[in-house]
Amino acid sequence: MNTNRQKSFLATLSVGNSPVRLTTRYPKEAIVLAKTYTGLADTFYFRCTDDYYTLYIRTEGEHFGKVIDQQGNAFTGSSNQSHVNFNIIGTNGKILTLEDFSSDDQVIQLQTTQGNILRSEFGWADFPVRLELEGQLALYLNLNILQRNVPYLSNPDEV
Repeated sequence: MNTNRQKSFLATLSVGNSPVRLTTRYPKEAIVLAKTYTGLADTFYFRCTDDYYTLYIRTEGEHFGKVIDQQGNAFTGSSNQSHVNFNIIGTNGKILTLEDFSSDDQVIQLQTTQGNILRSEFGWADFPVRLELEGQLALYLNLNILQRNVPYLSNPDEV
């Protein structure tokens, strides 16, 4: 059986050709996890614990080290210990971990451990489309694994 480190990885997410990242949706709105139309995707650290994942930002810059947390129906970057855990759902509807992926490019859905699948809201103009629980559209994410077997930053010698 693989360890949590062996099931942890770095990856980017996109919806079609649109990157997923933490961004400000409207002026003065909270920073939210969103599909954007410009820029690069954030690098996410998928930290495995048992068969669920906690997502951290590993993109250099102002959000580095933040963990994805849930605020109402939206997902934000948090600097505190509060976070939401996700299951990775394959196109077959089953929960997956890194050891189930035969290639580094997968189509997935993210589901909270409470059983709620992430969806996207309907977007207007060029505003980023927020990823949320009560969105109108089913959300299939392109997962691009960049590195496997990745430790916590604070424990680089983890086995």
